[in-house]
Amino acid sequence: MLLILYGSNKPNKLYAHTQQNSIRSSLSGGIHPTTEWPEMSFIKLLQQLTASHLDQDLNWQSRCHPLKGYLPQNASAPIYIKREDELNANVVGTKHRKYLSLLPVLQHSGIRHVILIGSAHSNNVLGLSQMLSSRGYAITALVKEPGNRALTGNHLLLNMLLSPDQIRYISHQQWPDVEQIAHETTQALNQHSVKATVIPEGGYSEAVLPGILTVATDLQRNSDQLGIDFDTIWTDSGTGVSAIGLLLGMRLLGITRPTVHITQIAGTPDEFQQRYCQFEQWLEKLIATPLPAQRPEVRFIRPATATSYGSINKTILKESWSIARETGLLMDPVYSVKHLYTVKQEMNLNPPTGPQLVFYNGGTLGMSGFQSQLASQEPIV
Repeated sequence: MLLILYGSNKPNKLYAHTQQNSIRSSLSGGIHPTTEWPEMSFIKLLQQLTASHLDQDLNWQSRCHPLKGYLPQNASAPIYIKREDELNANVVGTKHRKYLSLLPVLQHSGIRHVILIGSAHSNNVLGLSQMLSSRGYAITALVKEPGNRALTGNHLLLNMLLSPDQIRYISHQQWPDVEQIAHETTQALNQHSVKATVIPEGGYSEAVLPGILTVATDLQRNSDQLGIDFDTIWTDSGTGVSAIGLLLGMRLLGITRPTVHITQIAGTPDEFQQRYCQFEQWLEKLIATPLPAQRPEVRFIRPATATSYGSINKTILKESWSIARETGLLMDPVYSVKHLYTVKQEMNLNPPTGPQLVFYNGGTLGMSGFQSQLASQEPIV
């Protein structure tokens, strides 16, 4: 089933259209301008955010290059891949952008103890644990108790980074209350004069906003260097935070032409829209002016196989091998392989026209829990 969002200038307005199992709605919310702001003003605002809110020691530029093999090749629709996986060798892909502005906020606010929330195999918890530990922060990780306590993949690496007293496993029954548990943990630390804060699951917080906006600025840099205006952008989404940064950054830059296809690995379009509206409000507060009304067209896509979040199957395992052999890319199966396989199916059904850009938002580190399955090509469900 295809889930489709279309940009609209109508604030806070959802509308549905049923045709061949599709759902259409608008990404809207927040305040919309009553007067037209010059496009250059928004570009300068984004440049100011980049200059003043980011950790300048961290990389925020990733390259684009032609993708040879695997996806359908057509001279009239050249395919490029954006290598977010190369941003940071120790953090899975585009999550690194969240930390560009999160880390300065923690530093400037005097926080010394950080509460993290996520699953035992969370890329965000693992990535932040490395970044925070290297900067001397105390960490408590509230981890959803896994069905299998075996130390593999990210779970193993997290246990290497954090001692047993830093990891608190939360049962499935208690997990709906994990944010309250985190709040109580923070209060207890504050009562002992330890300034603490909570980083919500997936890094869903106002502090990551300037960082996630850099993906649009970087995309514009790639486009200028290549001399290409992309007709279509293909990206993926878990919590949706990074994809939201792309869409909001494109609005600020006035990039409205490309259709943005989002493989929704987790969550629903309604959940994505709610988060989009929240970040939209945070951004308007940050720049102290309404955002431009024009926005890119957005289309949500369900994964073409293994649709349940976190699941992989024989198809995904085989495609992991095919992608590696045909493109030279070692991709994590849960997000990136599932995304690229979905893009392949979409392009086979509807051959693209014009230059295409595919985001590789994951990384090879995400393969670490799947060696035995990849070696045998046996499915796990």
